[in-house]
Amino acid sequence: MKATLEQNSGENSDSIPYFVALEIVTETVDAGTVFNIPVTVELSSKGKQYSIDICGYTRKDNDINALPNIAGQLVNQLISIARLPSYVFIARRAREIYPVYTKGHEVFATTPGGPAFEHVELAKVREYLTDYLHDIGTLGKDGLSDKLHVRGVNMHTLGLRRPVFYLKKRVPGQVDFWAPVFESGDGQRIYTYAASARREVPIGGGQEVLALQSLVAENLQKNGRLSNLSDLRPGRLFPDYWERLKATLTPQGNITVNGIDMPLFSNDTLWVGEEMREEEDRISLYIGSDADDIQQRAAIDFERRGAGVLVPA
Repeated sequence: MKATLEQNSGENSDSIPYFVALEIVTETVDAGTVFNIPVTVELSSKGKQYSIDICGYTRKDNDINALPNIAGQLVNQLISIARLPSYVFIARRAREIYPVYTKGHEVFATTPGGPAFEHVELAKVREYLTDYLHDIGTLGKDGLSDKLHVRGVNMHTLGLRRPVFYLKKRVPGQVDFWAPVFESGDGQRIYTYAASARREVPIGGGQEVLALQSLVAENLQKNGRLSNLSDLRPGRLFPDYWERLKATLTPQGNITVNGIDMPLFSNDTLWVGEEMREEEDRISLYIGSDADDIQQRAAIDFERRGAGVLVPA
């Protein structure tokens, strides 16, 4: 592993004056990749402090020349099964981070000095890890008042990314599927890890949301992990993503589920129902073949969430 300090000559040099250029030589499947890890500066009572963030872990030092060695040591610690993490789970109140790795069909989450958890579904790994952290009292007061948040790892900077939306399957009696979706580092694509591979589509006027849903759903169905393509749906979209997608759809009136109006839209191949999650300022979508299909899917999901669904006659 090679790590050197380089001056930033870009437009953001005021906020990020340096990078640690870190090249993985042989240690992982990313051999030959060079990561440019931003260095930020802050003033403290002890003078200037230089800071780097790698996979959610922050390291600081008063000596900027110490950062390449610090970065190399931290990356070495994060390597597992010859890989760097694809995600991390964050327990905010406990201030703990749990790296998550992808290899073939499996997803692995690790704990410091404790067990690792694996499954083909990220949703199940989070469930296993959550149960374990509840049992040992890590997740908040009495282990019940905190939850795990997922972030993606930027494979250019090793910083963290928030998901722009999620793809999820919540069908009673079946294993859940849940995968966060991220923008690529160049802002030209969205991607997720599903069905043993990174799945990505180009960003294109909002239709990328449904294009990625279709791509992932087809691959999950081939693997026997999805019976109906519409069972996989986009959830918790940022408003700007929904606005771009909505502009490509045709309004089809409203339905009412549990006393809540749900706008409907369609394109040439499917119908979409919009649920505003006001507590998060995010939008969840239901996908189906027509208004009745959307009505039934929303009713089942509301019941699963304990909403006590009222379906109009």
